[in-house]
Amino acid sequence: MDLTIWRIEETMSLILDEGLRSLDLRSARFVDPYGLLLLDLLRRERIERGAPLEIAWPTGGAVGRRMRAMGLRPRLFAPSTEVPSVETALQPITPIDDERGVMDLVNRFDARLAERYPLDDSPRRTLIRIMIELFQNIPQHANATGKIADPHGIAAMHDDPDGIILAIGDKGIGMKASLSLRGDERLETDADAIDAVVLRGLSRFADPGRGEELMRIFRMVRSWDGTIAVRTGSALLYHDPERGADIHDVAPFPGVQIALVIPQRFFGIEGLQGVDADPQDGFNELNE
Repeated sequence: MDLTIWRIEETMSLILDEGLRSLDLRSARFVDPYGLLLLDLLRRERIERGAPLEIAWPTGGAVGRRMRAMGLRPRLFAPSTEVPSVETALQPITPIDDERGVMDLVNRFDARLAERYPLDDSPRRTLIRIMIELFQNIPQHANATGKIADPHGIAAMHDDPDGIILAIGDKGIGMKASLSLRGDERLETDADAIDAVVLRGLSRFADPGRGEELMRIFRMVRSWDGTIAVRTGSALLYHDPERGADIHDVAPFPGVQIALVIPQRFFGIEGLQGVDADPQDGFNELNE
């Protein structure tokens, strides 16, 4: 079982479509921040529904170490006795509570990345702008109707041989419900909402100049030969350099979840490895 940008949908379908009540991760071979973020949101949502998901966690090896370092624990709300370390997690799963804390959070992510890599100023500023826009979307849109008790916005970041992986997500109202507040846009499906937001640049605010953030980010990542996934409700827009871009039907889940994989060469760090480059402590290992 893999918990990665593309393969996590198999796990989501088993749980949401087929009603799986337990998940065995002891043989998990690959994990990335987006897969872990979705798993965190999923198990929180199941607890709130009164139907907790029983998870058999990896007990050792690289995948187990990475899950713990990224902030996932065997018990969701148990106090953590293990402090995530920059040596093993570029940025653990971190809450996004309100707009006032967005810049502090962006600066924390930026500082972690700068500690690991010598970054050129231009791509560094670009990544900061991307993080500000994506992080602000959660307090601005995840609970735009005021009816969600806890949209639980979170973000995480890590590096792997393909590039820097940034993941952001919430379990709020989703794109379709947010856009419905415009009053002038008739959207039938979640796929229509993704098309409107990511490919046409619409926002729930009808004012000129609002919106287009996700559209710009999508176009930038595509121009860099990177990977981007945008998930909301029952739809997923996925783009990578080999497959191109397409919108897929997926198992329904509330909120919006986004992943970016920005190639290392964009940052001028191609071929460099971070401080956790010990092959005995790799992120993804086939023999785990």
